[in-house]
Amino acid sequence: MDPSDQKEEEDLNDEQKWDILTRPEKLGEILLKHGKITLKQLEDLIKEQEKSGMPFGELVLAKGIMSREDLMKALDWQHRSDQVIIESLTEMVSKQGKEGEE
Repeated sequence: MDPSDQKEEEDLNDEQKWDILTRPEKLGEILLKHGKITLKQLEDLIKEQEKSGMPFGELVLAKGIMSREDLMKALDWQHRSDQVIIESLTEMVSKQGKEGEE
């Protein structure tokens, strides 16, 4: 880890750290992570989305970057990622509640 990254991390309060840890991944991030789009494509799509207001997935389809079937798979990845966050948070809150009862 870069020392400047560590310093930035130390400067975050608990609420900011919580927001980072629990933020759902955006569709574009998922597509990039899975190698379905390039960073340049992501940047261009985000710019176009800001101008047009179109949903990101619709832009991907309109540009012919991927098929509807592939997009549905990516949305499923996104949903599963969100579920992992929810399950982890539920488990953590449950453990904290049990510790508080003791």
